[in-house]
Parts: sequence; structure tokens; C-alpha cells
Amino acid sequence: MIIKKKYNQSNRHFKVTENIKKSISEILLRNELPIETNFSFPLTVIEVKMSDDIRHAYVYISTHETLEEKAILQNLKDSSHYIAKEMNKLISMKFLPKLIFRFDKTSKNFEKIAELLNSEKVREDLKK
Repeated sequence: MIIKKKYNQSNRHFKVTENIKKSISEILLRNELPIETNFSFPLTVIEVKMSDDIRHAYVYISTHETLEEKAILQNLKDSSHYIAKEMNKLISMKFLPKLIFRFDKTSKNFEKIAELLNSEKVREDLKK
């Protein structure tokens, strides 16, 4: 049996999540991370999920880069202290959450679905 973690979204929880998403997006849009990144395009924040106690923020990102996902995530992990410091300038919170970066997989799922819908087998089924 698989148990999925439920995210309780109170009004305060939602506001904090949106503020964190907005501030991280602004920081990544500047593309001024303190380490050598090789990003020619800025990263996009797709979604932020917060833990119930607002101590951890799971930041789902996407990019048009051809770099490996592991390299991008490692660069973000290495610069998470800088991002948190810049976040503190943009929003004021008693405790800033620990940022955990993950790569967003939904865009790849959309591409697979589009390929399946454009396949010959589906076209033949639609003709019937």
C-alpha cells in the first residue's frame, strides 16, 4: 500500500509558499549565483511545496539548458546559502526554510503524451 503525503494548505501556508516561489524566481532570474554555473538561460521555478511545519521548501525547477540535471541541481545545492541570504532580503520571516531543489518531470510527461497522441495507432483508432 502506497501512502501519499498530504499537503495541508491553510491561507498562511499558501501565502508563505507563494512568497517563497516569487522570491526564488526573482533570484534565479537575475542569474547571479556566486558559483560558475554555465547557465545561458535563467531557471524557471515551476512549483514550491512546503512541509507542514514550514521548515523545508521543495523547489521544483525547469530549464531549457542541455546540461545534465545532476549538474544543475548540484550548482543550486552549492549556492543554496546565497539564495537563502538573498531571499531574506526580499521577504521577512522568522525562520527561512531549508531549500531542497528538485527537477520538474511534468514537462517530459507532456512530451510523451503528445508523442503518443500523434502516433499512427492513435490516428487509426480515431478514424474508426
